[in-house]
Amino acid sequence: MAVRTCLLWLAPLGACVTYSPDHADVATVAAEAAQRQGGTFTLERAFTTALSDNPALLAAESRARAAGAMIQPLTLQSEWRSGTEMLGVMLDPVAVLGLGPRGGATGRDEALAAQAAAQLVAERWRVLGEIAEAFAVDYALAPLTSPTIDVRTGDFRAAGLAAPVAATRLEAGQQAAVAERAALARDRIDNLARLRALLGLSATASLQLVHDAQPWRDFATGDETLLQRPDLTLATSRWQVADAEFRQAVADQYPSLMIGPEFPLRGGPLEAMAVLRVPLLQHGPAASARERRQAAREDLLEAFLQVVAEATSADSTRTATEAQRTAAAARQRASETALQAALVAVQVEVDAFGALAEAAVMAVEDTRMLREISIVAARAQVRAAVAHGWPAITAEVKS
Repeated sequence: MAVRTCLLWLAPLGACVTYSPDHADVATVAAEAAQRQGGTFTLERAFTTALSDNPALLAAESRARAAGAMIQPLTLQSEWRSGTEMLGVMLDPVAVLGLGPRGGATGRDEALAAQAAAQLVAERWRVLGEIAEAFAVDYALAPLTSPTIDVRTGDFRAAGLAAPVAATRLEAGQQAAVAERAALARDRIDNLARLRALLGLSATASLQLVHDAQPWRDFATGDETLLQRPDLTLATSRWQVADAEFRQAVADQYPSLMIGPEFPLRGGPLEAMAVLRVPLLQHGPAASARERRQAAREDLLEAFLQVVAEATSADSTRTATEAQRTAAAARQRASETALQAALVAVQVEVDAFGALAEAAVMAVEDTRMLREISIVAARAQVRAAVAHGWPAITAEVKS
């Protein structure tokens, strides 16, 4: 009876978190996504929505909270001897003080919590950068159109004003213009579909973008901004985890001592008891952890060098693609002007059909090139800003 009473008193110390049921399947999460409202989004609202609804960011927040909630357990060891009716209760005083193997494990857990927080910041940085990229692409595509070539080739053939080769070439240009309109619509649809996913919206949610600002065009550069990039902070935290694991492995090499009183259940004086645990052949894990720490240090150096190279490349790519976009825009304007002039001339000049066919094909081709380079240049602009650490992200975790 006395043993049962003691166990009842000790049981609440062993468990504090109870299981709470949940349910998830594809149909359930699809229904949740369908309930979310779309609408009109500025870049700021898109950022706010992603931080609250993006599944990848919510998962990273949960992992950060999970890492921060980890507390190393403290073992209370009890021993009952039926022959003498003695109950011993022991604790490791070194563990109670947060030292020794438990202290090493606690240090590792703190490093893992910091790494999870850094992972959250890096994930937010990635997602917000992709959202800005989608806004930049939408802005670049908004003014683009495909040439309208409203000419009935058959009428000119029947009148003897269109050579067969020129007529076929103009028809090819007209078909290319239709294809270009379809390609432009596809690029816009694909871009918005990707943005919906980043915002945690379903494919059917309405989405209109308001381009009130383009903050990625004005960003800070220099070594200080590069050193503050979230992916470098994450690489640093990985080294810190490896260092904490090395400390833990070193602490695990040393003995632990459990001490405490022994209670006589049938009456009598208290007695002392102790249990000494001595780990054997524990040097191997420590040596392995030391090498993993060295590997993490080299990974950090590699990450820094890659960041520098990425920023340099992003800057040159942004400059080159913007120059290409400017040149493509000039060519498109010139070819569109030539097409409009040819459309007027073919109504009054008997030999203008050949020039119209050439102008139509050239206008459609230049429009296609402008669309393609506009997308590339828009992405390059945002990626250059991101390469220098834009936008600045906080590590706040919602509870």
